[in-house]
Amino acid sequence: MLKQKIKSRIILIGYKSFLQENLYKYLKKKYLVKKIRFTNINKFNYKKNDIVVNFSNNVNFYNKKYNTKIDRNYRIAKIIKNFNSKLIFISTRQVYKPQINITEKSKIQPMNVYAKNCLISEKKCKNLLSNNILILRLSNVVGLENGRKKKPSLMSLIISGLKKKQIIFDNSYNLYKDLLPIEVFCIILEKLINLNYKGIINIGSGIPIKTKFFLNNIIEAKKIKIIINLKKKFTDDNFCFDTKVLNNIIGRNITKKKLFIYFKKLKKELKKI
Repeated sequence: MLKQKIKSRIILIGYKSFLQENLYKYLKKKYLVKKIRFTNINKFNYKKNDIVVNFSNNVNFYNKKYNTKIDRNYRIAKIIKNFNSKLIFISTRQVYKPQINITEKSKIQPMNVYAKNCLISEKKCKNLLSNNILILRLSNVVGLENGRKKKPSLMSLIISGLKKKQIIFDNSYNLYKDLLPIEVFCIILEKLINLNYKGIINIGSGIPIKTKFFLNNIIEAKKIKIIINLKKKFTDDNFCFDTKVLNNIIGRNITKKKLFIYFKKLKKELKKI
């Protein structure tokens, strides 16, 4: 584990975010961490050199044409610019054409409105803050979510289905995905903050796992009805990051063996639902 180097405050913006809740619990034992709601960003007393991590999004950012009014990353960037603070925010793997072994230099081909908005937000915030920014193009983070998501994720789909004893999938059931345990996400982000890394970085496990295979490893499949509703107009495909750049930066990589240890732990947590 890295020795503590962070002297600045870490400000986590968000309220219902699964990522924020877990990162806060992880960091608060070692660092000065504050969490605030997006509605309070104008009231908060920022200080010089704060590290501001945004996990908050306007619901319209997922499905409506870009507008600065719905870009919370940009609105935060405008506020913290004069404090010489660093902004870290979540972008998406969906800015790339889906395929295996995607790198930071892979073809940009946004899959949907959300991905297009993320790209615009990335550019506008970089122009505003210059190099004082870290953009995380994130894969699928898995863990025990609380279900309060504006945009459904793989785990929120599984968890809501477990409660109903019936999980409904689309074509993604037979696709390979890049799955990153929430615990590993927290470790990676801590190291990136400690290293004061800036720019754009892909965050994932780098290990392609078929959704069906993942599901069979985290639930008692015999007790849950699985329904597959195939869609004709389905735009996604097999996806996984090539994490060589990330691994070289943080000096760490996750093996398939370690990944399944996290899946085993998740299975125990899901049994309690």
